[in-house]
Amino acid sequence: MYTNSDCTIYNRYILSGAETYQRTQILGVEWENKKAGNIIKSGLIAADQASIYIPYARGTNYLASKAWQALTSKTGKFTFQVGDYIVKGLVTDEIHDAIPYSAGPPVVAAVVAFTITSLKAKYDDVLQIKSVDFRDFGSIAMWHWELGAG
Repeated sequence: MYTNSDCTIYNRYILSGAETYQRTQILGVEWENKKAGNIIKSGLIAADQASIYIPYARGTNYLASKAWQALTSKTGKFTFQVGDYIVKGLVTDEIHDAIPYSAGPPVVAAVVAFTITSLKAKYDDVLQIKSVDFRDFGSIAMWHWELGAG
């Protein structure tokens, strides 16, 4: 498989009742964009889509979604789940809530929240995963995941 990009996955999970995201960078994927628009009653809306092909060889730390969700420590592992977010390219931003100002010594400045909305505002190709298919036919060199995102 020829690859043309890298990507970053943001896996969503719930920790102590709060929505949390774990970031994982994946090198060497095939990313095919399709830019489009739909016209509905309220006007023009974006209908951007992508097909992302990830070689099986890139999945050494991959776990199926239920096994990944069951982990108490998700560090170093990732999954592909419908509803998660994927970004074209290697991104280092962490998704987090606002961190309040601390008045006690040492003084710590407040940190503004960085959300999925912030991620979309900062980068061009931030899409939500809509489908996940594992293509395990042919030789193992041909095995891959096919993600549909929009």
